[in-house]
Amino acid sequence: MPTFGFVVLHYLVDDATTQCVESIRKHCAGGDYHVVVVDNNSANGSYERLRERYAGAGDVTLLHNAANEGFARGNNKGYEYCCTQLGCDYIVTLNNDVVLADDGLMRWAVADYTATGCAVIGPDIISGKDGDHQNPMSAVVDSPQQIHALRKHIRRNMLLLRTHLYGVFKQLKGDAGCGRTPDNAASFAREHAAQRPCVPVKLHGSCLIFTPAFLKAFTEPFDPGTFLYMEEDILVLRCRRQGLTLYYDPRIVVHHAEDVSTEAQVNYDPRRKQINYLRYHRDSLRVVEHYV
Repeated sequence: MPTFGFVVLHYLVDDATTQCVESIRKHCAGGDYHVVVVDNNSANGSYERLRERYAGAGDVTLLHNAANEGFARGNNKGYEYCCTQLGCDYIVTLNNDVVLADDGLMRWAVADYTATGCAVIGPDIISGKDGDHQNPMSAVVDSPQQIHALRKHIRRNMLLLRTHLYGVFKQLKGDAGCGRTPDNAASFAREHAAQRPCVPVKLHGSCLIFTPAFLKAFTEPFDPGTFLYMEEDILVLRCRRQGLTLYYDPRIVVHHAEDVSTEAQVNYDPRRKQINYLRYHRDSLRVVEHYV
């Protein structure tokens, strides 16, 4: 069995990170694996608690960033460690609120790569909020027209949020949509797509499996120019440039709690979260433009 490196990006919530790490240890027992936890400067004592918990553990390494480097650069640090220090053949990046559901990840990943030569594998990611299947995702942003439309959408919603009119707008939009039938067809299509393997357009970033084909082509899994969001679109564009494919395998199953670290922040404010969400998307769009 090849060597697997699991990069767990930690921020604030050590209970979630511990559950993630322990799920890897449980479901990969007997395999050749190593867990690398990257702390994004949590500054709430959680990193120290994790360091104490896993002191002396031969299968877990903790790395610490002096500042919050965001999703891309935080994962890149763990990926580099797996490549240069551990000599991993496969590298899995996981949000700390993701847990493995069964023992199949390593076995199926090797089988998928052997059969298809794919560069990135996405599992069936089941949301802990609504039970939705988060893979495969919808179409990638890969044209100037899409970038322009998304930028326009962001500007409008940023203005509404800053003037405290977003709620009114959503309410009016909801009233205007009364009488429409739910998009059951789209919901069924997503559910049906989650049942079968495919070469998708885009894979959800909360859990990604990078194969030897990717490791050979890239020294970093994510463009370091982003802080949060749109990494999935950029990953597709980077792979496309190299002629590499992304593959979805529903046999590999993980559970994703979602937003655990975000909502653990002091003075958590849903409105501020929406503003940050849009601001980070706006910044990431500038990176996407470099690939379009």
